Amino acid sequence: MRLNEYSSLDEFINEYTGEWNPSGGHWLGLDFIHNGKRYRLHTGAMYNSKCTILPDGKEALFGIYKFNAIKDSKGHEYSLIGEYSDMESLLDNCIIDGRKFRDIIMDDNTQMTGKD
Repeated sequence: MRLNEYSSLDEFINEYTGEWNPSGGHWLGLDFIHNGKRYRLHTGAMYNSKCTILPDGKEALFGIYKFNAIKDSKGHEYSLIGEYSDMESLLDNCIIDGRKFRDIIMDDNTQMTGKD
């Protein structure tokens, strides 16, 4: 049985690009489980007041975080895996368990647990 609610990569991309508007199907964040581990995709800065400027001078628009059962010294529940300036960079350069994010987000067993 397929757990993943996304039927196409375009469906996922359309929800996380464009202007934030939940009633219009555009979201700021996505919580998901892959291989029994919890993760979060977050647009913009999750814990900072400003977005990170990446080494190439571009602003980080997407961050991928892994859930920590125990909060860190700053009270954060998630640790940063990586930040990306655009959707293509996220899809092709974020690696989780040796797989590109584009494959993780479309995996039959990836379960979406929340959107905000």
